[in-house]
Amino acid sequence: MEDLVAERTEKLKRAERFAAIGETAGMVGHDLRNPLTSIKNATYLLRKKQGSLMDEGGKEMLAVIDKSVEQANNIVSDLLDYSREIHLELKENSPKYLIDNAVLSLSIPNSVKILNQTQGLPIRLDGAKMERVFVNLIKNAVEAMPEGGTLEIGSDQNSEAVKITFADTGSGMSEDVLAKIFTPLFTTKARGMGLGLPICKRIIEALEARSLCRARPAKVQLLQ
Repeated sequence: MEDLVAERTEKLKRAERFAAIGETAGMVGHDLRNPLTSIKNATYLLRKKQGSLMDEGGKEMLAVIDKSVEQANNIVSDLLDYSREIHLELKENSPKYLIDNAVLSLSIPNSVKILNQTQGLPIRLDGAKMERVFVNLIKNAVEAMPEGGTLEIGSDQNSEAVKITFADTGSGMSEDVLAKIFTPLFTTKARGMGLGLPICKRIIEALEARSLCRARPAKVQLLQ
């Protein structure tokens, strides 16, 4: 009984901590969006009015600013997405098609080979949000293979669920890192906020909650 109480207390504390992170993320995201927009607009006007007078060094600096603003905006988008409630628009979608689209949206090095072997019937899910999940997982897998390798994506469908697996030939994760990958703000990367996988997890959990009483299986489990 004591162990059960301790476990539930820890879960409650973790849920409260995640809720506080989400609330803070939302406030920080909104506060950062306005100055980022101002910087973006200023560089656009500077390039339009003074671009012809700039040397190559000046143009390169503007390009650096644009890239930095884009990276910052991506972080702000993650902060806002994590703080919002997940709303799904369920339609019939093919997981294989969504994964193919995810691959096309990324810059995959020639040294990395991707084998999309997913099969099965179309299922009801939110295509845009699931494509985002796939992009995140594929990107992580590619980054785990800096010297090149193979990412194999497979699936298994039955009456209960569709399981989609991502298996890369990278070095893998330690047990300590594996235990924390869905913890908000935890990351092993030099850049990023550590919200990509937590957002993916929330999307999958929202999909599972909406998957009851469907004519075709819509519950998705991602195994990596």
